[in-house]
Amino acid sequence: MRSRDLLALDHKLLLGALDVLSAIAKQAQRGQSVNHNDVGIVLEFLNGFGDRHHQGEEEDVLFPALLERAASDYPELGALVFEHNRQRSIIDGIQESLLTKNDADFVYFAQRLNETLRSHIVAEEEKLFPMIERALPPADDERVAAEMQRFDKAWQVSKLAEQLRSLAEMELKYLARA
Repeated sequence: MRSRDLLALDHKLLLGALDVLSAIAKQAQRGQSVNHNDVGIVLEFLNGFGDRHHQGEEEDVLFPALLERAASDYPELGALVFEHNRQRSIIDGIQESLLTKNDADFVYFAQRLNETLRSHIVAEEEKLFPMIERALPPADDERVAAEMQRFDKAWQVSKLAEQLRSLAEMELKYLARA
């Protein structure tokens, strides 16, 4: 398997979480109460799978491997890390809106995350994927993909299956009605 294939699979899962978050925000816009527990499940997925796992494997495994081969890609990779940090800040805003029970802020931050992360995924697929193809010969890419699969294995073993199950439940609950 290649590193871009792993990232593409992760992106599909992240888009599912964004779809759920967007559906909850739309309900809030219509005046329905926000189910804080459900938002918490989505945020746990975004923090665990999205940040710790997906962005972690990018920042700790993939980006250093790319920089070894093509240091000239540093500005583009730095911009992606900046976007990761922006996403973390927006998630903090969502969490704060839940604590303060401010549905208007929740809707605002949920929409911002939806826009920001979707745009980031497009940027990765349009810019990072070709960068991988250009910088990593197939054998190196396979080695990097294997390292990405091993990244934070203890978290994967203890948390990943539960997070995927929880996301699937949220998708059934919020997206089956759409």
